[in-house]
Amino acid sequence: MSPTSVNLKQEQERLEDLYQNIFPFLIQTERALQDVASRGKGMIPEIVNYVIQAGGKRLRPALVVLSAQLGGSQTDDAISVGAASELIHLATLMHDDIVDRAVLRHQKPTAAVEFGDEVAILLGDFLYVEAFSLLAAINDPQLVDLFARATRAMCQGEINQVRRRFTLDLSLSEYLSFIDNKTATLMGAAMKGGARLARLSTDQATALGHFGWNLGMAFQIIDDTLDLVGDEVVTGKTLRTDLANGKLTLPLIWLRDKLEPAEREKFLGYLREPTADSVQHIITWVKDSGAIKEGLRQAANFAQQAKTSLHSFPDSSPKKTLSAIAQYIVTRTR
Repeated sequence: MSPTSVNLKQEQERLEDLYQNIFPFLIQTERALQDVASRGKGMIPEIVNYVIQAGGKRLRPALVVLSAQLGGSQTDDAISVGAASELIHLATLMHDDIVDRAVLRHQKPTAAVEFGDEVAILLGDFLYVEAFSLLAAINDPQLVDLFARATRAMCQGEINQVRRRFTLDLSLSEYLSFIDNKTATLMGAAMKGGARLARLSTDQATALGHFGWNLGMAFQIIDDTLDLVGDEVVTGKTLRTDLANGKLTLPLIWLRDKLEPAEREKFLGYLREPTADSVQHIITWVKDSGAIKEGLRQAANFAQQAKTSLHSFPDSSPKKTLSAIAQYIVTRTR
């Protein structure tokens, strides 16, 4: 077995260790996702199963369940809300992979590569509909509104980032606003959804929403860092897509702002025309500059803020697991 295969296996086992107390709920979530596939007609079951069986961290369903458990709730509604949050996430990935021209996801060809762009676009639409069907069945309009607002923010974040491609003077605050919308908001909604199921107070729900939001910010910064310096065998997905598509991320923005004028102009020239050769120059520059260390530092700050949001809750197994997940996010390699 190769070293990268060992690392991937060890990391998967570590995440499973964190989930050990909620495995029954996650198994039920998988069944709920399989039910979505079975409700489709024609090619739908095959395509949905292809996406679902590819796997994933199932982080958003885990956040829903743990948030509900933190408030003492063990209802089946947490399964539905968790499955809905995962479907929204998967739908976004279907569309993102087309925009980014990615060919690999979870070590398999993306849905767009396997079935074509047209099918992948429509599959994403189908998953969105199924997600909100699950939420509507709970008969809580505020829950539906919570995830509708999160989904709207995700779409806005992605659109705004696409519209700002190859904007070489992109500010750090703009970048953070993108990841706020496209990643952090849904994780915050997952936590708030679990809190609502547990009928927690407004202050408690807000605290858990802050946990999810900060976790999402840390997650996306790490994701963008791995896109630059990760190993495709380990991450299981196409890398360097941000560079190829002219998306400036935190390490690139930090490095640009640290360079002297002459070096900066050379660096911007590489970003302006991302050929295979210029991308390699950028990667080397990023690795040697401290930009990756800065990305990790800022992600760790967000993760720490997430853990701080839990201080008002008494010690419990769900609280311990949430804190461990925050730590996992900033040390992951995929």
